Amino acid sequence: MNDIEITKHYDWLKQFFHHPNYIKVDGKPLFMLYQRKPGAMVVLRRLRELAIEDGFPGLYLTVGLTKAHGHLLEVDDDLRKKFEGTTQRTFDFKLYDKVVSYPNPNEWAENRSLEVPDWCAANKQQQQQHERLRDIPGIISSFDNTPRRNFEEANLFASSGNPKDIVERFRKSLYASLYYESCCFGDVQNRLEKSRQEDDRFILINAMNEWAEGMALEPSDVYGTSFLETIRDTKAVIRENRCEMKT
Repeated sequence: MNDIEITKHYDWLKQFFHHPNYIKVDGKPLFMLYQRKPGAMVVLRRLRELAIEDGFPGLYLTVGLTKAHGHLLEVDDDLRKKFEGTTQRTFDFKLYDKVVSYPNPNEWAENRSLEVPDWCAANKQQQQQHERLRDIPGIISSFDNTPRRNFEEANLFASSGNPKDIVERFRKSLYASLYYESCCFGDVQNRLEKSRQEDDRFILINAMNEWAEGMALEPSDVYGTSFLETIRDTKAVIRENRCEMKT
C-alpha cells in the first residue's frame, strides 16, 4: 500500500475509532492484526502516525501468534522455547503493545483447556513473584471447517464428541483466562479503580459467527445458547467469588 491508500484506509477506520463505544486503552484505539506479516509494519506505523495527527495518543496494537499462552497452557520445553522466541522477536519490532495467543487448531492444544497456573492458585506471596505477560489469552469454541474444505484437508478440532463436553472445555478455558486476568496479580485494587477505557486486559474468543469453520458463539441447533450462557455465568462466578478459586 502507498501512503495515499493507507491514508484512505485510516479515513475509513477513524469513524469507528471516534465512536464512544470503541475499545481504547489509555485513549489509544485498539487495533489487532490477525497474523504477523513483515509487509504490515510500514502500514501500521503510518496508521499510528495518522491516529496521532487525528488527536489520539496513538494506536494500541496487538497481533495474533500461533502459540500457547505463556502462563495458561503448559507445553513441552522445545515448544515453550520456540513460542518464547517467536514472542520476543515480535516485541523486538517495538511496534506491538501485546500479542494474542491466537486459538488456531493445533495438536498441542487439542482437547485441552487453559488452566489457572499453580503459582496463582497457591498463595498471594507466589503471585507477587510473577508479572502479567503481555499475552492476551485466546479461546476457541470449536472448529470444523468441513463446509469449506474437501475431505482430505478438513479439520475437526475440539468439535467432535458430546456438545456438553465441548462447552465444558470452553468454560474451563474462559474461567482460567478471567481468573488469571482478574486475580493472579497484586494490582487487583488498582485495576478496580481504572475506568474500562484505561484497562489493558483482554480475552479473545474465536469467534462470534464464523460458521464456515464451526466457530460460533451465536445460537445453533447443536449448542443452542450454551456458549453465550457460559460466558454470562462464568463472568458472574468470578465477580461473586472475588478471586476465591472455583473449578
